[in-house]
Amino acid sequence: MTMGMKALTTAFLKWQKQQLQLEALGKQTTWKMYRRKLKVLNRNKLIVFVGQHFGIFPSHEVSMLANVPVHKTEEELDISREQLYAKYTDVPVTENS
Repeated sequence: MTMGMKALTTAFLKWQKQQLQLEALGKQTTWKMYRRKLKVLNRNKLIVFVGQHFGIFPSHEVSMLANVPVHKTEEELDISREQLYAKYTDVPVTENS
C-alpha cells in the first residue's frame, strides 16, 4: 500500500468514526444526507422488463409512452409523447401506434 493510500484510508476511517459518533448522538451526518439525496434521485423510477431486456425509466416517461393520460404532464415537463418516443427509438410514434 502506498503512502497516499494509507493516508486516504486513515482519513476515511477517522471520518467514518466521527460520523458514527454524530449518528449515535442523534445529530445530522453527511452519510445520512448522502443516502437521502440518493433516495430523492432514484424516486419515481420504474423497471420495465420486455423479454430478457430491461430498463429503468422515470415513471412519467413510462406513463407517457404507454399513452396513459396524466394531467398536464406534457405542459409541466415541456415534452410531448412524440419527443419522448424519439428519445428512445428512431421510429416516429405515428408509425408504431
